[in-house]
Amino acid sequence: MERKFLEDLGLDKETVDKIMAENASDIEAEKGKFDAERTTLQGQISDLQGQVTQRDTDLAGLNEKLTAAQADASKLPEAQSALTGLQSKYDTEKKEWETKSAQQAYEFAVKMEAGKLKFSSAAAQRDFVRGAIEKGMKLEGEKILGFADFVEAYKKDDPGAFHAEQQDPPPDGKPHIVLPPSGKPPAPDGKGFNFHFTGVRPMLAETK
Repeated sequence: MERKFLEDLGLDKETVDKIMAENASDIEAEKGKFDAERTTLQGQISDLQGQVTQRDTDLAGLNEKLTAAQADASKLPEAQSALTGLQSKYDTEKKEWETKSAQQAYEFAVKMEAGKLKFSSAAAQRDFVRGAIEKGMKLEGEKILGFADFVEAYKKDDPGAFHAEQQDPPPDGKPHIVLPPSGKPPAPDGKGFNFHFTGVRPMLAETK
């Protein structure tokens, strides 16, 4: 969004500044989400590449043992032992991968939810994210169970971490006067000092 576009709409400088600041904040939040997602995906890709390389090495070694066992039956137990060892190793790695992936998904979800909040500083946001991750809430799909309660409790413990919500004053800076539905001041209710002069007779002149 360009400042000139807003100014051409006739908006005053203060309003334009607020809109531009809010727009910049939204852009930074979206950039933070993208960076977090990219970092998570890069970590997963790196892990997968390492596992693929290691498995290629393991399978190559197992293939050599099986080939040797075909030529010499006495080497078959060694090949079977190697196969059993690899299966156990892969089962362990699978569990570790699932645990790590679940943690990465949780951390990513926390960062996404934190990006929707208005913090007083980048440091305050980092502390909030760290605390939410350490809390270890349950992730159900893309929803963090108990996250709203965590936010409310965090606001009570550290209100300075968030932007204070301020109400904008009236545009003209003057108090608003609420009139009755007719738009006119209320009629006298008969309980005040209502003076009527219609029945007063003129004083007669004195006769000499």
